Amino acid sequence: MTAAVLFDLDGLLADTEPLHCLAYQEVLGRRGVILGEDQYVEHWVRNGRGIAEFLAKQGICADPEAIRVEKSALYRELIAKHAKPMPGALEILERLAPVAKLALASSSYPDAVAAVLAALDMSCYFDVVVTRTDVMRVKPEPDIFIVAARRLGVKPEKCVVIEDAEKGIVAAKRAGMRCLAVPNRFTRHHDFSAADMVVRSLDDINAEMLMNMCSGQEKGG
Repeated sequence: MTAAVLFDLDGLLADTEPLHCLAYQEVLGRRGVILGEDQYVEHWVRNGRGIAEFLAKQGICADPEAIRVEKSALYRELIAKHAKPMPGALEILERLAPVAKLALASSSYPDAVAAVLAALDMSCYFDVVVTRTDVMRVKPEPDIFIVAARRLGVKPEKCVVIEDAEKGIVAAKRAGMRCLAVPNRFTRHHDFSAADMVVRSLDDINAEMLMNMCSGQEKGG
């Protein structure tokens, strides 16, 4: 089996992107700012940018940290009520936990990650959790994956990253890791040409597949 598997969270293991979007829509709406789902998907999901960049791009004079804190509180409420795993998420963690080191590597803030892991009872599967505040740069930069591998004590070439978004695939390749893409409805039009494999669902992934990826035997999908 491959030495380590590094998972993204939002949109891969947890169906949380709609909740992130809804929380931002509500908080920005209180300030008279309309955020469309397409805007959210392009800015946050595809490009990996945050609220400060969004406000600057839109020419909106507001405190990004105040908005982030307000959004975070609302997001945690939504997670407590509506969080659900992506299809196959719990099953793949069950399959891989006995045979590989597992890390969660998410660009989200630690309070948001903790809320999702608690709501879905996933914390027990991960040897390491790395979030936005653990690194200087988030995806598409490779820092999160490099830190996760270092904390696991595993070389990058012995890691396989599983991601749902283009920025995550780019980050994985920049980290020197093999990667597998699982697109969702928000990311199905992303460029996954750099991925070593693309599959339709987490249900399509097994330990043998990841072992072959780690040994360089798989490309495409």
